[in-house]
Amino acid sequence: MAKGKWPVKWQRANVIALALAAAMLFSGCALLTDIISHLTETLPPDRTVSPGPQATPAATAPAAPFDFVPDIPEYTLPPEEFPDDLEREASEIIDPAIARALAYVSVMKDSRHSYTVHPFDEDANGYIAKLNSADRELYRRFVEAGKRGEALTVGEQEYDALAKEYAGKREHELVDAYFAIYEPLQYCEPGLSSYYGTNGESYISGDYNSSHMRNVFGFFYDPYRFMDSSVASGAVTMEEVLHGAELLDRVVKRVVRFMPEGLTAYDRYYYLAAVLSEKVMYDDRPANCFSAFGALVCGKAVCEGYTAAYYLLCREAGLWCAYRDGLPEGAGHTWNMVKLDSGIYNVDVTWCDGKGNPYERPWYRCFMRSDAVFEADGHCALYGVAGVGESELSPYEK
Repeated sequence: MAKGKWPVKWQRANVIALALAAAMLFSGCALLTDIISHLTETLPPDRTVSPGPQATPAATAPAAPFDFVPDIPEYTLPPEEFPDDLEREASEIIDPAIARALAYVSVMKDSRHSYTVHPFDEDANGYIAKLNSADRELYRRFVEAGKRGEALTVGEQEYDALAKEYAGKREHELVDAYFAIYEPLQYCEPGLSSYYGTNGESYISGDYNSSHMRNVFGFFYDPYRFMDSSVASGAVTMEEVLHGAELLDRVVKRVVRFMPEGLTAYDRYYYLAAVLSEKVMYDDRPANCFSAFGALVCGKAVCEGYTAAYYLLCREAGLWCAYRDGLPEGAGHTWNMVKLDSGIYNVDVTWCDGKGNPYERPWYRCFMRSDAVFEADGHCALYGVAGVGESELSPYEK
């Protein structure tokens, strides 16, 4: 363009700016409104501004990786009218962790990942599938009785009849059935197994390898003490046990109820892990440190407690979740496996928690990592569902 020559649209912009300034100086808001209206009406048709395409919503816009730890805002849950004292108790237990996790998600959510959710599979590890038909029926009865608050007892004669009815023959001893149903009860029902377990009442022979168990029975114990004081001993009442069971269920449901809508599957898993990381401190001293109850209600647990609690949260949220066991650095350890469209990944909230806060780079070293990365980081997996695929990108990775 020629020197000193302004484009038409710039000339008009200058005129509008001068008119606005004059109106503000001499005539106040009323005249300003008249001038804006007049100028808008007299703009030529080919100079009007079109709205153009709508901007991509923030929730679906690709998130850029962080180079530095971002600022995390303060967040407080909205006021709530509680339907009963139990819900109020659950709120006092878990809401601070929920609020912090929501603050983290508001900053760390990363929509580069898929929104597809793979549904929860109760038996992703195959603990129930490997039971024979008689043991599977015995397991089902134990679980249903425990949830009703009944201590189911099964004797040798009853089991013999059960084995013949469901398997056509007696496949093994009742003592074997006890050990067979223990594993799925612990891993597939970690909420129930926080206060309900199986026990062998007595052995006819002192030789373990050839012994016969007279009874397998379910018994209840104080979830705060975890097998340290049963109902039968009088150390805790059944009412107290069931109160603890319902309290754990309310806590789990509150966590999932506050999960933000519109998150990717990756961020759903992240939110649940962030709540757990904020709630739990690693501690092997409490009697219930191995249970989901110890983790989510009492806030102190070892790896078994972290893993069981994460499984419960994923189940309530409808997210696929499994277990992995191994020997990191020479010590027994357990963690979770989760599923995205791109593969199956290792999530070790215990180690995440030990490496930092859920918004810091080190925390992500044990979240959504491949088998190769976990092995290099000290995890030697021996049992459970194997990882498939490369590690998923964290908000710190391009």
